Amino acid sequence: MKALLALALALLALPAPARPDRARLPADATVFIRLVGSAHVEVEDAGLRRSVDLDAVEISTGSGFLFSPAGYVLTNDHVVNDPEEFILARGTLRAKVTLTVSRIDVCFRPGAVSGLGTGATCTPATVAASDAALDLAVLFIGGADHPYVALGDSDAATAGLPVDAFGYPFGRDVEVGKVATAQDLVPEVSTTPGSVSALRADDAGEQRYLQVTNTLNPGNSGGPLVTKEGFVVGVICMKLRQGSGIGFAIPVNRVREFLERTGLEQFLPARRLRLGALQDLGAKGIQIRLPDGAADTSPFRSQVEADAKDGGIGFRIDRVLSPWHVKRIEDALIGTHAFETVAMAPREGRIGARSADARLFLGGAMGGAPGTSEDMRMDYAILDLGSEKLVARYVGSAEAMALNEGVLRESLLSLQARRLATGDGPAPVDTLQWSSTQAGAGHGPVALPAGWVVEPGRPSACPGLPQPDRTATASPVQDFTLVLRAASWSDGSVSPVSAAAACSTRRGPLGEASYTTRVNWMGVGYTVDGVFLRAGPQQLLQLETVSTDEQVAYARVLLAAWVRNAPE
Repeated sequence: MKALLALALALLALPAPARPDRARLPADATVFIRLVGSAHVEVEDAGLRRSVDLDAVEISTGSGFLFSPAGYVLTNDHVVNDPEEFILARGTLRAKVTLTVSRIDVCFRPGAVSGLGTGATCTPATVAASDAALDLAVLFIGGADHPYVALGDSDAATAGLPVDAFGYPFGRDVEVGKVATAQDLVPEVSTTPGSVSALRADDAGEQRYLQVTNTLNPGNSGGPLVTKEGFVVGVICMKLRQGSGIGFAIPVNRVREFLERTGLEQFLPARRLRLGALQDLGAKGIQIRLPDGAADTSPFRSQVEADAKDGGIGFRIDRVLSPWHVKRIEDALIGTHAFETVAMAPREGRIGARSADARLFLGGAMGGAPGTSEDMRMDYAILDLGSEKLVARYVGSAEAMALNEGVLRESLLSLQARRLATGDGPAPVDTLQWSSTQAGAGHGPVALPAGWVVEPGRPSACPGLPQPDRTATASPVQDFTLVLRAASWSDGSVSPVSAAAACSTRRGPLGEASYTTRVNWMGVGYTVDGVFLRAGPQQLLQLETVSTDEQVAYARVLLAAWVRNAPE
């Protein structure tokens, strides 16, 4: 056992393997594909026949891109499949040409080779999977930690989305300033800007092609169609010959389905999520569709928290009382640490509101993870219920978020909620029934009003006081903004007066052992009143109320009644 523990500690001490990085530029992961083989030509001219055989012939070229650090390359099936026989005719001359592919080379642009560690411009590839009907193929070149371009979500693509097309149109012919016949010459990647102009469906009504305005030419086939944020939404496949600015790409979600069927999805750096059924979160007054496997784990009535399993994406909802306009709530969400530890900035091409519910506003933001170079992203929805606002958001790595943008958007669009603060107000203090079992079968530090909602939590942490032995928090069913918070210590050495002085310099309404403070949150003022008292010679209690300014009078009467009823 000691040897096993020593081995485990040694393994923990080893540095963690470096996470493969996305390509700095999509061009660095865009590859030049060439098919090399032999040509057998049978020539007939005026009744005379002869044949010619040529070896090491460059049969064709195309484009592709690394989508995985493990050396997997996406391209079109028509780029890498065996060409058929064809006949050339001119006058009396007829030539039947039969081409046989013996090797597929994947070549990197000159500027990207130095970062690959291979030392070679081109490397042989094998076909890992192909689908002629979809016109997709995956090549494998081996190796590890290749810079790659990450897949996005074509379900989130809309007409007008700006995209760049990467590839090698006309192969080496574009290198007009160099000796284009050189066998080791790899052209520079061509990049053409454009936008998605239409979404083309098949006979079944499913998205089949993205129509784009980018300039495309022979040789662009297999190249990536990339958003301004650097994520692939399509694989370029064809253009209309009789029109300019009308090209087509295979939606990346079709690619993902192809990778799933062939077992290659496991090599994607991020995992795909699927949307689950509508969940009713009961007492929290919220309904929402979360990704399959995700469930609310927060014990707090005004919060929801869930992790998308295997997705590296967190989900949170905060219910806040605020008179602010939704835009100001949004500014606090993405520009401060009010809700998240990472301050972000609005992202280009963020998701826009398109919900049937005019109270629901959607948006997106980008930022950097603290202490790392990893990009983080947040897709959010703010539901305006008048005096209450629900701030819902998915937060995770930019890569995982982009891959699942459509699912996350549909989840946010499904958000429904009712107000929790009914406006009826809590019951009169003198009608409350106090019970020690309300705080968890007698395990709480004090008696609490019967029928109130009990949650985890504790009063204000005061300097110099140790962690309490027990805590409890409660609020009325009809008002989550009025809160009772309690803590207890089995310590007779701390006096109630000195403890109150440590909490605040301002004395509260219940004498020298009480304190009061004020805070402001989302435009609403809150008063915190607290008191310390003895419950026996060795037990110290801290009782505290938190209320809006409009409820202060009621809360102070409530606190006085609590002092009389609290000790067990």
